[in-house]
Amino acid sequence: MEELGTTRVLCVDDDIATLELRKVLLADAGYAVLTASSGAEALGMIAEGLTVDLVLLDYLMPGMNGDELAAKLRKQHPSLPLIAVSAVGQLPHTLLDAVDSYVQKGRDPQVLLFVMSQVLASPQGHRDGERLARQRTILCVEDDDLELKLRKMLFESFNFLVLPATSASLALEIFKSRRVDAVVMDYWLSGKSGTAVADEMKRFRPRIPIVMLSGSPALPGENMVVDAWLRKGSVNPDDIVNEVNRLISLRADVFRADNLPSSTS
Repeated sequence: MEELGTTRVLCVDDDIATLELRKVLLADAGYAVLTASSGAEALGMIAEGLTVDLVLLDYLMPGMNGDELAAKLRKQHPSLPLIAVSAVGQLPHTLLDAVDSYVQKGRDPQVLLFVMSQVLASPQGHRDGERLARQRTILCVEDDDLELKLRKMLFESFNFLVLPATSASLALEIFKSRRVDAVVMDYWLSGKSGTAVADEMKRFRPRIPIVMLSGSPALPGENMVVDAWLRKGSVNPDDIVNEVNRLISLRADVFRADNLPSSTS
């Protein structure tokens, strides 16, 4: 019998073996697990009154792909947390923009459990649907704790949700598993250049704008990897925020233009 207060998770995947394994994993972690083998089945279950706290959905499914399912769920239940779990390395922006986070299949199961706990605990989750619709999320990457704290405070004062990262590896982990609207990154990250990290991010999700902060000018070719290069010490903090907002708005304009119906003569 399901205990009162248990978090209910709906897993949607056309692979029955995957559903069975995930059901065992999540049940052992204390979740109440329900399964659907298609997007249509998942929508039907919710339409019939099923209450869930989180949906895990695959991308490639017959009949209705995960991006279509996520779009329908987001429209019908805008505050319902959604996580895509897929073996596809480069997911379409239509899916990434609709879900709260993403986990690649084959990763350590603890990664999925960690991401689920973060999404459920996030103010972007089901307890604050209106905030989800308007708040922008920024990944701040800085290996100096004080600078990271100050930058986090700066962006939070402008109503951003800030995901902090103190290393290149953590930044990439967050970038690949969370919905992010922009990245603000320090150039030096404990011996690894920020442009190397930015290059990997761009190969994974090329549409996400990246702002690089450095005490030096960009070397030849480096400013082609990022969307903006700002000099530390000579840039006003508000100007950093304004640049981030400009790039996010520009990305949104391009997205809308790409999705306008073509005119016919």
